[in-house]
Amino acid sequence: MSLLLLNLAQRPESSTNTRAIKPYSISLASLQRSQSFRRNISTHSEKQIQSNIKCKENGPQLILLGQTFGAIRNQTAHFLEVLQLNITFKMDGQCYYNESIAFFYNESGKYLAREWNTISRLVMGLGLTVCIFIMLANLLVMVAIYINRRFHFPIYYLMANLAAADFFAGLAYFYLMFNTGPNTRRLTVSTWLLRQGLIDTSLTASVANLLAIAIERHITVFRMQLHTRMSNRRVVVVIVIIWTMSIVMGAIPSVGWNCICAIKTCSNMAPLYSNSYLVFWAIFNLVTFVVMVVLYAHIFMYVRQRTMRMSRHSSGQRRNRDTMMSLLKTVVIVLGAFIVCWTPGLVLLLLDVFCEECNVLTFEKFFLLLAEFNSAMNPIIYSYRDKEMSVTFKQILCCQRQENINGTVEGSDRSASSLNHTVLSPHNNDHSVV
Repeated sequence: MSLLLLNLAQRPESSTNTRAIKPYSISLASLQRSQSFRRNISTHSEKQIQSNIKCKENGPQLILLGQTFGAIRNQTAHFLEVLQLNITFKMDGQCYYNESIAFFYNESGKYLAREWNTISRLVMGLGLTVCIFIMLANLLVMVAIYINRRFHFPIYYLMANLAAADFFAGLAYFYLMFNTGPNTRRLTVSTWLLRQGLIDTSLTASVANLLAIAIERHITVFRMQLHTRMSNRRVVVVIVIIWTMSIVMGAIPSVGWNCICAIKTCSNMAPLYSNSYLVFWAIFNLVTFVVMVVLYAHIFMYVRQRTMRMSRHSSGQRRNRDTMMSLLKTVVIVLGAFIVCWTPGLVLLLLDVFCEECNVLTFEKFFLLLAEFNSAMNPIIYSYRDKEMSVTFKQILCCQRQENINGTVEGSDRSASSLNHTVLSPHNNDHSVV
């Protein structure tokens, strides 16, 4: 090709032909950088050009050159047409970090509203109200556990961390409410991934906390204790591990496991998420749910067997047993509410990937609201299930002095809620669970 251009530059016979050839020469030089274009230029055309250069007679040479450049012009037009198709239809193998969010929604077939309607405004208002309640209620739980010394045990520290995860979920949903509906169009790829990553982080933190609580309950019951003797330092280590894992899980799509460079693998529900990531995410959480259910089923079977083997109990032993079972039931109710609220959404993610006929987008908003309400349930459960927690809530809201909260409780009437003793009976030498 370079020999051909040099030869044409040296020949003065036809200025008209030279002017006509220059644009093709420039186009050819710029298009040679494209690998696909080089494949389109046949070996036959190259050999034909070289033979034309060696010709001694000007007439036949110009005719052959005209034919050759006619072929090149056709190849160039074909290449530009293919390039235009690539740009128009966004074939796989390219990355679209600079594309708008509307592009990804159009590719996945998910509707993206342009204007707010009445229903959208009502949903946003309800969502913001729920978010504010979630943050205030879970903040109340954390304050209650902090100021009441009867709650200074590992199980309650983990519950406080669960409340922190729900508080974080409230913040994530609050951010989502201001960046949903027509406002989604204003998001960039990075801010959209941030919006979803916050929700993923809060979910992972909640699941990890519930798993840690299940393991803690399993250890304490099988060691015949109400509270584990885990040191505060170990509890802090567990909490740090939980949040580190949660942040990593929430950041995975942002650092690469997405469909930005593989547009055909995008999810319908989450247009920037890869189907493979959603499958991993859903199965990971569902398997964790199953593990927790198995742990609690094992605990209840063990406690029931131990109870049936025991003879008559003293009143103190019965109170200790009731205390342990009351706390255990509270934790199980929290777990049950979490599973009920989140399992439909996780199953919907799997249907989005494996069931093309399923109209998953119809149920998406409903299941998202169900998952959001779960973060508001735990404080309500604590108020009804734990009398001491309920009393502490009232004292905080009524601005009563801290010493009233930290004072000792007279008598044994409230031992079922004052969880500051072990299940080990001091008179039971064989350390039986009572």
